[in-house]
Amino acid sequence: MIEYLEKKPLPLPLTLDTPSAQKTGEGTLSTNLKAGELFLEDAEGQAYRLTWQASEEAAGRTRSLPAGAYKLRTYRILGDGDAANWHVSASAPKIQMVEIRAGQDTALELVTSIQITSKRHGKQAQMSITGHQGAGLSIYRDALRIPMRYRLMDDHGEELLSGAMTYG
Repeated sequence: MIEYLEKKPLPLPLTLDTPSAQKTGEGTLSTNLKAGELFLEDAEGQAYRLTWQASEEAAGRTRSLPAGAYKLRTYRILGDGDAANWHVSASAPKIQMVEIRAGQDTALELVTSIQITSKRHGKQAQMSITGHQGAGLSIYRDALRIPMRYRLMDDHGEELLSGAMTYG
């Protein structure tokens, strides 16, 4: 006998893109991102998409959320001022936990740098590109992941390999 389990569809993310008046049982979240997005998930699986624009005034840089524990699953840093439209996107099942307390502001300080590490094993190399808390990271320009070029050198400075790395 085959038994089928009914899967509940995931709820659509609630988008919070402007500051709102804090209600009873809510706290606020602020971040060091000038322009970007955070994707959070609460204990019930409800997703929240929080966005910030570079043009926002300092007083409007918080977003209200119900008090509780949230998993930060994805963040995006949006580029500003360039002719090319670019962004950095990092994700993991849980980058870090964020606790929102009623009546309080929680400041989420993201490490916005990109870490590139490599390990060499003879003629093979393993590279990783990560962001905040080791989250997998990709860099996009005009909605396309940019190629990441590499060169593997021996101990005498001679090139062993070169090419474009597939990542993200």
